[in-house]
This record gives sequence, structure tokens and C-alpha cells, in this order.
Amino acid sequence: MVARRRAFCFFCAVTLAALALSARIVAQQALPSTEPETQSPRLPSRSERIVNPTRLMVKPAPGASLEEIAAAHARAGGEVVRDLPQIGWQVVAVPYGRHLAVREAYRAEAAIDRADLDRARRLAYVPNDPYWAYHWHLQNITADLAWNTVKGDPRVVVAVMDTGLDTNHPDLSGNAWTNSGEIAGNGIDDDSNGYVDDVHGYDFAYLDGDPNDVYGHGTACAGIVAATQDNSIGVTGVAPLCQVAGIKASNDSGYFYDSANVPAFIYCADMGFKVISMSFFADDVTPAERDAVDYCAQHDVVLVAAAGNSLSVIPYYPGAYENVIAVAATDSANNPTWFTDYGSWVDVAAPGVGIATTTLGNGYTTGFAGTSASTPHVAGLAGLLFAANPSATARDVRAALEDTADATIYAPWGEYTNYGKIDCDAAVDRVRKVTYGSKAARLLFVAPVGGTRAPDPTLAPRDPRNSFRFFGVGFEQPNNVRPHSAKRVLPVFGQSRREVVCARRSLSSPSGGAFGPTVTLGVNGTTVGSFQWDDGPGSTYAPTDVGTYGATVTGDFFDIYRVDGALLTCGASGSSVYCEMPVRKVAERAPTKLTFDFTRAYSNTTAGTETLYVYDWSTWSYPYGSFAVVWSRPITGATMEHVSTSITTHAANYLDDEGTIYCVLSTSGVGSGGQLQADAFRVTAEE
Repeated sequence: MVARRRAFCFFCAVTLAALALSARIVAQQALPSTEPETQSPRLPSRSERIVNPTRLMVKPAPGASLEEIAAAHARAGGEVVRDLPQIGWQVVAVPYGRHLAVREAYRAEAAIDRADLDRARRLAYVPNDPYWAYHWHLQNITADLAWNTVKGDPRVVVAVMDTGLDTNHPDLSGNAWTNSGEIAGNGIDDDSNGYVDDVHGYDFAYLDGDPNDVYGHGTACAGIVAATQDNSIGVTGVAPLCQVAGIKASNDSGYFYDSANVPAFIYCADMGFKVISMSFFADDVTPAERDAVDYCAQHDVVLVAAAGNSLSVIPYYPGAYENVIAVAATDSANNPTWFTDYGSWVDVAAPGVGIATTTLGNGYTTGFAGTSASTPHVAGLAGLLFAANPSATARDVRAALEDTADATIYAPWGEYTNYGKIDCDAAVDRVRKVTYGSKAARLLFVAPVGGTRAPDPTLAPRDPRNSFRFFGVGFEQPNNVRPHSAKRVLPVFGQSRREVVCARRSLSSPSGGAFGPTVTLGVNGTTVGSFQWDDGPGSTYAPTDVGTYGATVTGDFFDIYRVDGALLTCGASGSSVYCEMPVRKVAERAPTKLTFDFTRAYSNTTAGTETLYVYDWSTWSYPYGSFAVVWSRPITGATMEHVSTSITTHAANYLDDEGTIYCVLSTSGVGSGGQLQADAFRVTAEE
């Protein structure tokens, strides 16, 4: 494959409330408790997160006598320290750290109507930076609440892998990382790391120790991560006490070549940087880059990347790698921006329009935008989390920021990111173990959904080609995942946050026969989804996401993965219907045959031409190469029809190196109000 260029994201278009204590307060100081309120797996609300470990709020039952109330207090182990007769409540002292147990004891008392925890409220911190009035985006992600707990740590370095860094900017110079092992300007590799004069980072595009920012994009991203707070000038970053390293991987025209990206990743990992912020996105998978990303993950680095600005469900990289957090963009109303990419490969969201940050020439802007702007919000939060819990691992940090995110639900897309919009305050509480629990489990898709069940004896038993996999969220241990079919529990030999793996042979009956089961996935006793396996040759897959432009798609993977009468619909924009249908997680990377099956009808139209395209990676990297026409035929109207065709010549050219087939359906000449009604779209890969 020819060398490619990468374009970065454009569109640069109560401190704790005082706890009142009476004269009878116990001698021990009441610090906020970090204990969970219950032992259930749910995530507590914010009001449950910080409570007084020596107090309860108790309301006696109406009609209870003073003697009955006093006896109830004695049995439960509480002591009244303040009466509030106007509203019928009492403040009750309890032994330090016994607030949960005593509350449960009160619940068994007939003379007590209720007993509640003594919850704390927090004021949002307001810095003196004059652009604070424009920092709606930091308040939107509760960074100001998180600052009451932590503002970062200079020992935590966030690498901004971008167009460079203006280390002389007055809002960045104080937080620019300095390599203590290097002597500036002496032309010597003082710390013997292979890089000369890498004092504040390195320029991997032009191979020198000065990550100077000519374009300005990296300086804007760095300001969102860690602009200095409370210096009475400019803006503040999400993690204002963390440091930023300038990792210049882009040339001065804004292109990121693999020959710069790959060594930049390795440098960040080897230098011990905790987070990498990557506000760029591109097309193809580069195996060398993927290995470098995995190298960073193995070295406990959190990687954060822009999802992209194409309003597309087609995966972009590096965001779509499993070891990278892909970030979508939201607006001030918490809706997706008009340009953000979305789908099952996008993990979280953050504000991406009207962002206040630093610019070249010691300046500022209030108009930075794009998933470029969203990404450093998430990277800054990752820096906060490492500062809040120095013993946290990259896995801990990722779980904290993902599992506490607020659901991003937007009609008709539904949940357009896997976990939601980040919540800094909640994530800080989570990484400090004030709260607990994982995201509610959701099943997004299954791969494959059909094919041969007999294991290939030439492959390892756990090879992806001998298995089927559930993909979603909330699958991590200690959650109890339970795939089952016909009352028979299927063995699980792989379980992670996003994936549950079963052997295909487990779909056969105990006597060895196949019975075409419906497979149901349960998590912690709750059914989260099911699918029907269809026998056939090879492996059969369905689109993991469906997207369009200027119209509406209704439905998801489970409406299109097989012929069952459940319909996915896509409206027309003007006189055409356009659908992007990426098929992800194809295990067969060297297929000799790809068969495309489409069962569909069109309403409100009897004319026009339907064409199915599949991207041919041998022509160039996406989107600079060519789509191949799989079929092109006239529309016949409202009758449900089945179309099938196969590619048998160089079939492997139609998969990227992550196992994704990029399918696009384009229908021209449809009538006013025309609509595609798809019952199934399937791709079968045979090796």
C-alpha cells in the first residue's frame, strides 16, 4: 500500500459545606466518608458521593411517643444532637464510620419514619482567569467541581501529540514539561535517550529538539489540557497543575506521517508520560502505528484521540483502535455537533464548539472547535485522574472516566457513544474509590452472526475464526456474564470491558447436532440482548453501524443482521438515499470470497438506481482511493427483494487491517419522500 498522509481535525472553526456541629460533637473530626452507600452494583448519584461519617438525618414517625423515639435511638446506636421540631427532623451523632450500619438499624424501627445520610454539598471553584466567563465547556464537564478535590500534579505529564507547542505562551510556559536530564542548547543527548536537546519535547516531523508550533493547533489543544490557572490572565485548562509535553508529529502544513507518528508514540511511552492527546484522525490502519499504540498501552499510557469531523460512522484511526479512547464532540446543549463522527467505535464525548483556549502570539480564542477540541478535554481529565490517585493504572483511569460518563442519547441515533459525555467530578470520585460500579451493560453487536460451527483443526481453539463475540459495554469482571441457549449456559473463554467470547462449537447440542439456537446474553441476572445464529459456509457478519447525511436512519444492528421482519429504515435526502454500512470485526483477514446479501424494499418510489459500493484498499487509503461497484440495478418498488453477489478476485483487498469492510449504498432517482426499508444486510467471508 502506498504511503499516506493524515489530516488533523479542522473546524478550528461547596468547597465542602461546613458541617454544623453542636456542643456535644464527638471529639473525632468528621472527614467526608469514602464508603459506598450500599453494596449494590449500581453507580451512586452525585448526592451520595460525599457524606459525613459521624452524622445521620433522622425523621421520627408521625404519632410516635417521645419514649418510643428515645428507645429507637438507643437500640440503633444514635444520639440526638439537634432537634428541628419545625420540620420534624433530628440530627443524630453516630460512631465514626458506622453511619451505614446505624442507618440500616433505624430502618427496622417502627418509631422512625426514615434515616438518611448527612450529605455534603460543594461549591464550584471559580478561578481568577478572565476568560472564565467563556469556559462554559469546563463547567459543562464539571471540571470546576473536580478542582475542589484535585487540580492536577506536575509529576503527571500529558503529551500533546500535535503540530507543536508554544512553550513561551504566558499561560503555558509554567506548565511546559522540562526534561530534567537534558541541558538546553548544548547539542548533546545528555540523558542518552536517543534525542538531542529534547528539553520540552521533540519535533518528530523535522527531527530536532524544538517542538515549535507554526500551525497553532497544538498550542490550542495544550491550553485545554493544562493552561495555568489563577494567574489573572487568559484561560485555564482541565488539569491546571499537570504538565504538557510538546510532541510535534505534524509537519507545518498539518499532516501527520507514520514515519513521525510511530517514533513519537514510542518516545512518549519510554519517557513515562501518562497520557497522550491526539487531536487528529485519518483513514487507514497502519500496522506499525497499531503496534506503537499497543506499546504505549503496555507501558500504562492512556491514549485519547479525536473521532473525526465527517458526520460519519465509518471508523477513523487512531481513535478506532481498541487501546485508544475515541472522542466525539458535543455542543452547549449536550447534543452531538453537526460534524462529529459517532458509532460503536466511539467511546466518549466532550464539548467541541466555542472553546476558549490559547493561540499563537500569546493570544486567546473563544472559537476553537472540532473533535480536535473535544479530545484534550478528555486527555486533561485523564491527567486529573492520575493526580487524584497516583497508584492508579491506565486501566483504572480509563474505567473511571468512561464508567462515570453521562449517557449521550440523541434521536434518532440513540446512544451515539459507548459511554457518554465525560463528568470530571464523578470520574475523580471514582478513581479515588469514593464510588464504585460499572456502566450498565449494553449489547451493541455480535460478530459473526452465522457460518460454520465446526472448529477449524488448523487453528488454535481460541482463534477468532473459531469463536463468536458479543461487543458492548459493561462486560468487565466482576460482572457476571452468562451467554445461554435453550437453557444451556455457554462457556466463556474471554471477558473484557467491551467483549465476551464464546467458542462456535458451543452452539451445537450436547449430542453433537446443530439446532440453530437463539443465544441470549445475561449480565448480573439481566438480559441485555440476544441473536439468532444462522448456519452456513465461512462466517457471516452484519453492519455494526449505519449512518447517512441529510436524512434519518432508524434502527440498528439488530434490525439488519438477519431476515426476520425487523426493518432498518433510511430516508432520502433530495432524490437519493445514502447509507454508510461499515462491517467491523471480520476475523477472516485473507478471504478468498466475500458474498453480499441484501434484503430490502423502497417505499414512495418506483424509479431510480441502487448501487452498492465496497472500498478497495488496493487503490489507496480511505478516502483517497476508489470504491468498487458490487452491484447496480433498477429499483422495483415496495416489494421486499433479495439481492446477492460475490467477490472472488482479490477479496482481501476489501478489508482494512482491523477487519473492517466499508460498504456504502447509494440510490439515485428516488421519489419525494422515498425511503429504504432494509430487512437484512450480510457479508459472508470464506477463506
